[in-house]
Amino acid sequence: MRSKSGWFNRGVGLLIIFTALLFGSLAAWLFSPMLPLHPKTVHLPSPPAPTLDGSTLRVAVSTFVPSPDPPTPAPSLTPVEPSATAMENPPPAATQPSPCPIPMNTPLASNPPEPTSTPTPAPVAPCRTVMCQLLRQLRDLSTLPAPKNTTLFQASSQDRNHLEHYWDYFNSDELFRSRGFEIRHGYDGQKEYVILGRTAGPGYIARIYFTHRQHDWALEEGDNPKSLEATEWGFFHEVGNIRFYFDDEPTPRIDMPVTQFFSGNSWPFLAPLVGHYGTANGGNISYLPMPFSRSVLVATTGLPRLFGIEVVKFNQDPGNLHSFDLSLNPSEVQELNRAIDLWNNRGEHPYYPRGDLLSLKRDLTIPPFSSTEITLPGPGVITSLELYLASGMDEKMRMKIFWDDESSPSVEGLIRPLFGTAEGMRRYRSLPLGIRWTGDRNEFYNYFPMPFNSQARILFENGRGDATDMRVEILYHPAPFKANIPRFHAAFKRERLQARGDDGGNYILADLAGSGRYVGCILTMYDLDRSPVDAVDAPHWYFAYLESDMNIWVDGRYALPGTGIEGDFDAGYYYIYTDVPGRNWIFPLSGNTWKDHENWGEATSQYRFYLTNKVEFTNSLRVEVEHGFKGNNLSVTYSSTAFWYQDEPG
Repeated sequence: MRSKSGWFNRGVGLLIIFTALLFGSLAAWLFSPMLPLHPKTVHLPSPPAPTLDGSTLRVAVSTFVPSPDPPTPAPSLTPVEPSATAMENPPPAATQPSPCPIPMNTPLASNPPEPTSTPTPAPVAPCRTVMCQLLRQLRDLSTLPAPKNTTLFQASSQDRNHLEHYWDYFNSDELFRSRGFEIRHGYDGQKEYVILGRTAGPGYIARIYFTHRQHDWALEEGDNPKSLEATEWGFFHEVGNIRFYFDDEPTPRIDMPVTQFFSGNSWPFLAPLVGHYGTANGGNISYLPMPFSRSVLVATTGLPRLFGIEVVKFNQDPGNLHSFDLSLNPSEVQELNRAIDLWNNRGEHPYYPRGDLLSLKRDLTIPPFSSTEITLPGPGVITSLELYLASGMDEKMRMKIFWDDESSPSVEGLIRPLFGTAEGMRRYRSLPLGIRWTGDRNEFYNYFPMPFNSQARILFENGRGDATDMRVEILYHPAPFKANIPRFHAAFKRERLQARGDDGGNYILADLAGSGRYVGCILTMYDLDRSPVDAVDAPHWYFAYLESDMNIWVDGRYALPGTGIEGDFDAGYYYIYTDVPGRNWIFPLSGNTWKDHENWGEATSQYRFYLTNKVEFTNSLRVEVEHGFKGNNLSVTYSSTAFWYQDEPG
């Protein structure tokens, strides 16, 4: 029998325990918002314009109508560009995971008997400003075939008054002025070198390229901090600040050191859309679009030396265009983030998901010296063509593509040069085209949009003496019939060029009549006759043909004067970091897939593609490549594949 005091004590104890539990639950409920219930990725907001020594960033009051789209986080300020190699059998290249994953297409079923469709994806937010639309074009190729009614030109440091292509003619103020460029005093009294004179709008800057004196001595000084800085930048700091004047404003909206502008981590000039000497294989490059409404003028505070600025002008009012400033609206931030993600993970399907996407997979066995074909009903657009072949099986495999009722193919050639380098297996991953190793075979991919009306007929011809197994995977979607359809073309050629004493006899990479859009090329040079190089006593001067220029004429107008072949492919100093461990030489829109001075007679292979700066032509287009360092004084073999869209009756 228990005493009353014992019951009482136990009752008090139970009351204390109950009270503690009650208040503990109440506290947990009150402060639960402070506890993370679900994992969450945190994104930094758009940073304010940084202020560093020697720079001022002026942001004019924005004039655009704010988009009602929901706000989206800013992209990471330190995106990682994955390296790629040109090894014969590398493992699949590692890619940086995206901090903001983009919905991708549902994995395709295994070899279905008939085309199947993918589930309807979430809708994509509308782009209401020209800036937003341009950023979207950096990650969605769907508008590439369509005309934009634009005019493209390049302000370039190219000098046409001398045969010597290799000479730096802008190494003094006097020489800079003598080539028609202006030197003036800026808003703050500093000397300014005007590299893009006042250009009336509306339009946008699509590409900015510089190279400067290289780090001639730096690699010999080991780990000296000065040499490490030089290997990252060369002497590019000598160019000083880069200044952008918009709409005839008296002060520049952007005024920052070039080493900040091209660093890749200065908002919104972020890698990999922007790179510099150490990260871009010797070039300093920006593909961030910079629209201008009334006008634009670009200057540097130091002698610029070698440069090229590509400008696209609208021939009619594009609507909702506001001159560039550092503050992007939420939709623009979202598109910038998506472009960065895709450029860091190139090799993925560069389109927004759509619900009517169809997939077709076929496993083919093609008998020796025979052909087989795949036919797709139209009208539609192919957005992905992937071919899988075991190593070496592509050697004598040809592909022809006929659009609609064509009697001659618009795409024709051996598999390898239609996707990469004809002279050898050089794996790479660019945005629209590439070759990758999947573990037991090579995968050739083409993501250029390819529209057709009645049908698309893809023919494969096996030139081998034994049967060849091949897997074909195609993504396509229905599209409206078009009376005048832009048909995709790819053409391969090879030619041995002979040395001569003048600058005539260029290599003709493309010579087109009619209207269309030129969107890129793969260019390879090899089998160099070194006699002219040895004559100037330069035994270690390799790849001298890279001193040549690639020049483009549009409708008879000299539109894009080159800046040295490797400069025209966004790099510098003969692809200075190709094959250097820890460096990158394969990029989304350009790259160097092959560089060998010991074999094949000093061979290089490179690619360059055009998105926001696609080259529109109305009557004609001609792409020429020189072959020498003094006129065309070198004998060398060139091969190339050109890619373009031609407007043709449907």
